[in-house]
Amino acid sequence: MSRLVSVEEYAYSRSKRKSFFQRYGLVLLFLGPYLFFFLLFTVYPLVYGIAMSLMRYSISDPTQNAWRGFQNYWTLLTNSASIYNVNFWYAMKNTALFALLIVPVAILLPLIMAILINFQPKGYKFFRAVIYLPSILPVSSSGVIFIALFSWTFGYVNQWFGTTINWLNSDPIYAWIVIFLLCVWGGWGGNFVILSAGLKNVDKSLLEAASVDGCTSFGKILHVTIPCIKQQLILCIFTTIIGYFSLYGQIYVLTNGGPDINIDGTNYHSTMSIMWYLQSLINGTQYNVYGMVSAMGITLGIFVGLITAIQLLVTKERKSGHKKADDFARYIESKREGGAKHEHDRLGRPYRLGIPIGPFGHLRHFLHRLEKAKAAPGEFLHPLRRFSAHPDKLLRRPRPFLLLLDAPFAYRGHRLLH
Repeated sequence: MSRLVSVEEYAYSRSKRKSFFQRYGLVLLFLGPYLFFFLLFTVYPLVYGIAMSLMRYSISDPTQNAWRGFQNYWTLLTNSASIYNVNFWYAMKNTALFALLIVPVAILLPLIMAILINFQPKGYKFFRAVIYLPSILPVSSSGVIFIALFSWTFGYVNQWFGTTINWLNSDPIYAWIVIFLLCVWGGWGGNFVILSAGLKNVDKSLLEAASVDGCTSFGKILHVTIPCIKQQLILCIFTTIIGYFSLYGQIYVLTNGGPDINIDGTNYHSTMSIMWYLQSLINGTQYNVYGMVSAMGITLGIFVGLITAIQLLVTKERKSGHKKADDFARYIESKREGGAKHEHDRLGRPYRLGIPIGPFGHLRHFLHRLEKAKAAPGEFLHPLRRFSAHPDKLLRRPRPFLLLLDAPFAYRGHRLLH
């Protein structure tokens, strides 16, 4: 006995007969090569490295391989009498201090150059190429250039200033200065590109509104341009810190870890970084330290992973742009209807008027707050803090460490209220 079926039922029954490869074969065809190389060169080395970190592993004599559990980690983290523990934490201290000290210079210099190039002066395309040029040079070539500049015997710096300073092999401070200059010179290109791209996306209407309001060029940069590239600045800060935790090539080319110093009876390579120390152990004469080196690498990876997690947390938006637009549309609709009961978002929180919707979003925000100030003089309307003296009208605060970067047109509130 036959019966009539709908088109939807027929399509559903036909789709059930398709095999897995018929459904996802094309997807696997495109993703297959990437997944293969990802598993081969990323997942497999990571799993193998974790396994090695739990063993006494010898590459020259496999018969010495033995399971040690977490003994390598215990020695690395707690045994201060172990040479591996001492050198590991000394190298970590050098790397962390270097990464933190270089961040302000590695961000400010590219930012200043990107802002100047963004004004498009005469010949700006040529200067833009010259600024990025050091970033495409290999570290070995850049190192040779700086050796020629800072060599004790034939260095141009000593000849220009009439000095005889042994920059690379006498004092650790001098050696770190040369490494610092090489890293800044060879590494500002990447941040320059990111910040230049961010400056291109700054809304021109915001700059025009600031000009109409009488803001100076420096004021527009400080209160409009920099807040608008907040995300790019945060990205550059964290990528710079993470990048310099892998500092190796510059040290290897310029000083090879030297000059040596003695601290409390222990000899150290004064300019060794954590990556240089791991590489020196691998290239050394001891072939049974691969388990300890793997434990060091995993520990470093966990530390860098924590920094990456902080970056993701800082750059995470509390509310997507679509949700902000929806809430703003609901607010406008409620105003048109003349009702004040809809001045909350979908979660019941007081609506935040400080979101930049459209080219004059911030101007509308401060004009609205000015009207509220006239209606309720007791309300505190400081534009940087975004909260009210009334508990029932509490507005959501921005994150404290992004306070200055989260207040475009902050000066406007003072001009309007005073």
